[in-house]
Amino acid sequence: MLHILVLSISNATAGQMAHGFMDYFTNERAQIYSAGLEPQSIHTNVIDSMDVVGIDVSDYSSNHINDYQKISFDYIITIGDDLASRIPKTIAEKASIIDFPIANISELNDGNEDTFAKARKKIQAYCEEFIESELKKIEKTKAIKKVKKRLNKKKKKQD
Repeated sequence: MLHILVLSISNATAGQMAHGFMDYFTNERAQIYSAGLEPQSIHTNVIDSMDVVGIDVSDYSSNHINDYQKISFDYIITIGDDLASRIPKTIAEKASIIDFPIANISELNDGNEDTFAKARKKIQAYCEEFIESELKKIEKTKAIKKVKKRLNKKKKKQD
């Protein structure tokens, strides 16, 4: 199973939305985590904004990145400027680090519902595209490995 970490500064707004969409789009084919470098309580507008699209994030928590020291991540998606350089090496060790550039992320802290709706749409589109693309690659790789394994078995039987 894939392990994906969504990393932001506060893990209170965009990171939580991305976590919710990743959970939704992976449909239990991956384990999604979110963390912050300086975690804060989840913004109430995040819960309301995600509820509009039918995704419940009310039981999510805002964790510190160091809470995940023992997890081997396949991907770390950063939301914010220059976060990759701040990821502890023990966490980033095997992960592909991908920067999700979302403009004006600090505006989410103002709590404007329209700003949240616009950000939610961008985050939703990004997460859907990312999951669809990455899961297809992984499923294709697994299918190729299965075929090679079957061919090797056939070859051994023929020998």
